[in-house]
Amino acid sequence: MDKIEAQKLVEECLEGKLDPHNPVECVILENETIEKDWGWVFFYQSKAFIKSNNFIDMLAGTAPYIVNKHTGEITLTGTAHPIEYYIQEYEKILPNT
Repeated sequence: MDKIEAQKLVEECLEGKLDPHNPVECVILENETIEKDWGWVFFYQSKAFIKSNNFIDMLAGTAPYIVNKHTGEITLTGTAHPIEYYIQEYEKILPNT
C-alpha cells in the first residue's frame, strides 16, 4: 500500500462519519502527515476551516488516524495525549519492534 491508497482509506472513514443533519466535509492535512516505516499518521480538519481560517469552522477533538501500510489496518488514535504517545503505543503492538 502506498500513501495515496492509505489516504483514500482515511477519507472513506471520514465520509462514513458525516452527520446527515449537519454534514461537515473534512480534508486530510497533507503537510502534517507523519510517515513511519510501518505506515502513516493522518490528520484532518474541516474543509470550511481550511478555506476560511475562521475558528467557528474548526473541528475540535479530531483524533488522527494511523494506517499500517503492510496490512491496510486503520487505527483511530485519541486526543487526550500528544500524538507521539499514540504512535509509541501503536508501535508496542507491532511485530518485531
